[in-house]
Amino acid sequence: MKPELIKSSEKMDELLNRLNTVNLIAVDTEFFRETTYYPQLALVQVATDSVVVCIDPLAFDAKPGLKKLLLDSNITKIFHSCSQDLEVLFYYLGEAPNVIYDTQIANALLTEHHQIGYAALVENELGVALDKSQTRTNWLQRPLTQKQLQYAGDDVLYLYQLHKILNKKLQQLDRKIWFDEESKNLIDDNNLFQVTTDTLWTRIKGTSKLNRNKLAIAQAIAEWREQLAQQKDKTRRRLLADDIVVDLAFSAPENTEEVENIIGKKYNFTQQEKQKLVDAINIAKKTPTEQCPNNRFNMLDNEQKSLLKTLQQLTNNKAEKLGISNTILSSKKTLETLVLSRGQTNLSCNSKLSVMQGWRLQCIGQELLEKLKKL
Repeated sequence: MKPELIKSSEKMDELLNRLNTVNLIAVDTEFFRETTYYPQLALVQVATDSVVVCIDPLAFDAKPGLKKLLLDSNITKIFHSCSQDLEVLFYYLGEAPNVIYDTQIANALLTEHHQIGYAALVENELGVALDKSQTRTNWLQRPLTQKQLQYAGDDVLYLYQLHKILNKKLQQLDRKIWFDEESKNLIDDNNLFQVTTDTLWTRIKGTSKLNRNKLAIAQAIAEWREQLAQQKDKTRRRLLADDIVVDLAFSAPENTEEVENIIGKKYNFTQQEKQKLVDAINIAKKTPTEQCPNNRFNMLDNEQKSLLKTLQQLTNNKAEKLGISNTILSSKKTLETLVLSRGQTNLSCNSKLSVMQGWRLQCIGQELLEKLKKL
């Protein structure tokens, strides 16, 4: 089906009238974030069983129309791997779409493929091989080529069929309630697009060689970088590369001159920005060691590491029995948290962990707690 390009408010109004009675639409976005902190929305694709359109937000003010369509709680929006789409729409609309059906999540509850791509899922379920030639295209360029439009349209064209197939399978396996829980958690996560600042150091490559005190400095530098990246709308690593962050944390410069010697002439920070960095480093130096960040796995002793392997094997066995990926049952980080909380093997102590809630608690969570009590 050839997609229709929407480039004006008039055409957008016509589309809204055509979709006035629908309660299910497929949605995808194209965006660009290679150089900016915030994603730049370039295209919004919408489809029903009889309509495929590409809405161009660079050609007109598409916000009013998109808000009516995507924020309508009476309409279920089908996405595939929706997190980035929801993020870019959140920043564009000021609010994320609600009532979501994510085909990637649905498939993850049915097969061993936790994060299958859209093209692979389409081929697996429908036997259709999608063109991947436009995967790395620049979606901000105008005019868009016919190949780009067709590629973009194809990204929503098959979501309707996938929704029908996956929904039927979920019901047959009595896992629709699992999916509903996952979908609700996704929408209810108010911090979905907010960066957790106190763990920014975990995003920095090369921190494994830093001790706890140096990690505290790396965390302070990462917070400084994050704030500046947001202000300047630049990617973190474009603003300051990870290896420079690690060098700064290791050297712990005491003044702006020492900072300049480490970062070189590549970065043009103002004197005030460099001074704020020095101040952040000096404050971090005073952090007591026991309050400094630590690599979670390095905190485990040999006995705890052995226990972690036991819990991982238990999770793997359960996942294999259910025919799903072990990572959707429980992450390694979650299992580490359980090991570290050994001795507090009751549900209330770990109730915030996903593995101790809903369908996961029934499938594996309670079993993990029982295993911890016995070992």
